[in-house]
Amino acid sequence: MLTTKVHIPASEEKIRYATPVFLAGSCFTEHIFKKMDRYKYDVFSNPFGILYNPISIANAITRIVNRNFYKSEELVFSQGLYHSMDHHGVYSSKTKEEVIDRINADIQAAHDHLVKCRFAFISPGTSKVYRYTNTQGIVGNCHKLPSPSFTHEQLELSTCHQAFDQIYMAIKKINPKCNIIWTVSPVRHLKDGLIENQRSKATLVLSIMENMHRHPDSNYFPAYEIMIDELRDYRFYDRDMTHPSPLAVDIIWDRFVQTYFDATEIDIHSAIEKVKRAVEHRLLHDEKESIRAFAENQLKNIDQLERLH
Repeated sequence: MLTTKVHIPASEEKIRYATPVFLAGSCFTEHIFKKMDRYKYDVFSNPFGILYNPISIANAITRIVNRNFYKSEELVFSQGLYHSMDHHGVYSSKTKEEVIDRINADIQAAHDHLVKCRFAFISPGTSKVYRYTNTQGIVGNCHKLPSPSFTHEQLELSTCHQAFDQIYMAIKKINPKCNIIWTVSPVRHLKDGLIENQRSKATLVLSIMENMHRHPDSNYFPAYEIMIDELRDYRFYDRDMTHPSPLAVDIIWDRFVQTYFDATEIDIHSAIEKVKRAVEHRLLHDEKESIRAFAENQLKNIDQLERLH
């Protein structure tokens, strides 16, 4: 096979069904979250929505750890909606109250999960940032505000160092036993240009390596390296040539599972997958007795899984 395999040492501590896991960062974390959620793990993902740059992720983690809740005056109104410049657009709404209530509820839920989690996977995607001119703060999302509202810049290596150190120290503050795993998102930021994208990713990788040198109890999962070296072919990209294709996500997921999951737990995945596919099955005929028998059989399978695990 014409490929160069990325070597990944197996994690000494393994993820089991009783292991709480926290994910934060770019849309790559959403792919991993959907997989873990599908197989019924105790996983919490992106309480600020998808975030790409180290500063926004660091600010989010710090506010979660300190339970620094948001106030309505921190919101921005644009195009009929209230937005938090720190959050993804999924939090935007027509009323301040709805935005604030949802944001703060997720901060509390994320705090409660971080306190008990055994693994925290942090996945930045770019070291290029947008700065909101009204506040001079770095934003998590521009919410389609007019382009003159922002300046665009590349973070310095030292600034990324500080952001990653802030993330590490904040998590360890409330959960010293948490395993922090860094991974650079394989999603390409082509709007910046190919050369700028590579410089941006290189800054993230170097900053993470520096952080791991300072804190050797943290680790690194090479999702980015698997994508650009092991899967070096455009067939592994989606149609936008930016995001990994479903096949690439599955391959990276398999490497993720081999690295971090307990072997006995992996065996349960296939049993859950059978039930999931049965639930997702589209019935072609409205034959009530066969539908009832099919549903009863799936309920028996679910009951058996619950008894065994």
